[in-house]
Amino acid sequence: MRILVTSDIHANWYALEAILSKESYERFLFLGDIVGFGPNPRECIRFLLELYEKGVFIGVRGDDDNAVAYGINCQCSRELNVISRITREWSEGVLTGKEIGFLRRLPHKNSFELDGFTFKMVHNQALNLEVLGSENTKPSVDFLLVGHSHRPFIRRIGRTTVINPGSAGQPMDLNPCVSYAIIENGRATIKRTTYDIDKAINELGKTRLPKTILKRITSILVMGGIQR
Repeated sequence: MRILVTSDIHANWYALEAILSKESYERFLFLGDIVGFGPNPRECIRFLLELYEKGVFIGVRGDDDNAVAYGINCQCSRELNVISRITREWSEGVLTGKEIGFLRRLPHKNSFELDGFTFKMVHNQALNLEVLGSENTKPSVDFLLVGHSHRPFIRRIGRTTVINPGSAGQPMDLNPCVSYAIIENGRATIKRTTYDIDKAINELGKTRLPKTILKRITSILVMGGIQR
């Protein structure tokens, strides 16, 4: 079975579209944050909802998903909190009740078997290595999948392969190429691809978000992270 693992799309349809144009898959695993920051929350939710209805999608809810779903603060870092709040308020104005409902139905964590392997999925990376991955509390699954950091890695902890696929819509490791993972026959690989950043930026301009917010998001997309 060929499994596509993504996280942190952040309403960037053009980035997700670039991944979909390159990869075939039998299951689509998603580690949270469909929405927030980007210009295409409806397109991204509708696509994942369609996969869910086909029985192809397994996902969890991210902090920005939770914020949009319930109209609350995402509790993200201070430097990103203002952007998250303003784009959340904008997203709330464009999403339908069905789309909000989909965000609310996503669990915070998910455990399951797939293709003969056991999986656990969570969004927040803080839950992985420190809590689930210490030598004294090795996770008891074949694959532990985490998101949130927007930085990809694959690590082995005992029998468990820990995967963060990075961000499918807003990389934060100073590489603007979006990132994802493929699991096939029990082997995991991180992959990256370019996408049309200019299209995403043009779409952002149509949102009528404040210019200061647009400038900040544009910088993150172009730089592949936050310039210190």
